[in-house]
Amino acid sequence: MSFEWTHEAGEKKGCKITVYALSTCGFCKRALAFLRDNSVDFEFVYVDKLDKETRNNVTKELKERFNRRVAFPFLIVDDKECMVGFNTEKYEDLLDTMETHQHDV
Repeated sequence: MSFEWTHEAGEKKGCKITVYALSTCGFCKRALAFLRDNSVDFEFVYVDKLDKETRNNVTKELKERFNRRVAFPFLIVDDKECMVGFNTEKYEDLLDTMETHQHDV
């Protein structure tokens, strides 16, 4: 699948963070704001801005790859774990994990 990612530069680079979001989704906006406010380096794409075929392929691939219902925001950590939806506690845990990985590097 090819589409353009938006990169947000941040100081915290302990994990590779990829976010699939919707431009009209309040939880997506809060998730992206949380990452920005905490200086996390990440990339994201607004799935609703993709053409229909690409959008369908993205959701199908995410569902098959992670065996999860696809809802937004859909955050992927290091291409292996995912978090669906926005939950402040889980995102704070992610920050802790990133700090640990950053010190290990």
